[in-house]
Amino acid sequence: LEQLQHAPFDFDQAFSEDDTHLAHELEEVHLSRCVLSACFDRTTLSTAQRARRNHEAGRSDGGDGAVEVGQPAPDFELLAGGFQPVKLSDYKGKKVVLAFFPCCFSGAVDDGCQCQLESLRSLTDAGVAVLGISRDQPFAQKAWMEKLGNPSLLTLSDFTMATAEAYVGTFNFGEFLDGVGVSKGLSGYVTSNRGTVAIDEAGNVVYKWVALDDAGKSHPGFLPDLGEVKKALGL
Repeated sequence: LEQLQHAPFDFDQAFSEDDTHLAHELEEVHLSRCVLSACFDRTTLSTAQRARRNHEAGRSDGGDGAVEVGQPAPDFELLAGGFQPVKLSDYKGKKVVLAFFPCCFSGAVDDGCQCQLESLRSLTDAGVAVLGISRDQPFAQKAWMEKLGNPSLLTLSDFTMATAEAYVGTFNFGEFLDGVGVSKGLSGYVTSNRGTVAIDEAGNVVYKWVALDDAGKSHPGFLPDLGEVKKALGL
């Protein structure tokens, strides 16, 4: 594909007059590939570009997502642990909870991501489809699901963070960890905000919560109120 993008292609030399029609068809394929490649590049770079702009502007987070309560939940397709493809639309007609978390294996059983996801068993036991979402690769998600030990809970790899940006926003988790003395030099490691989104059987968002401090800045040290989630879903 890279060769097709950059190498010159002389159709007059490559084809005779009798092959003109075929040549034009191949030219269209060549152009289509270039366009698709450019679109892919813009998609994969968009998160990094936004993070860089936020950093240059003195911001450490990427907002709390565009989705609001009362709106239809945007569809997405992500890979679960073990590279299992999962679409939100697969759960049409069911109650769904999206649990966004910064990264696998962070926090402990009584706080952080492990606590957040293990507490969701009460929802899966009630028949709610719960999908955990972070930027971690499917390899890590598989091990994470095994550690959590809830076969009804899938955790998905949002490696471009496009889904997180749409629903709950992103933040500079590395900067936060550096600031509290957990790490040094990790600033720039951007992850999903911690957040919870509840979706009803009609596919509409009925509840949204994002972990923010009193100043409205992203802070992973808070956990959602499951009572409010259940109330929004009529449980």
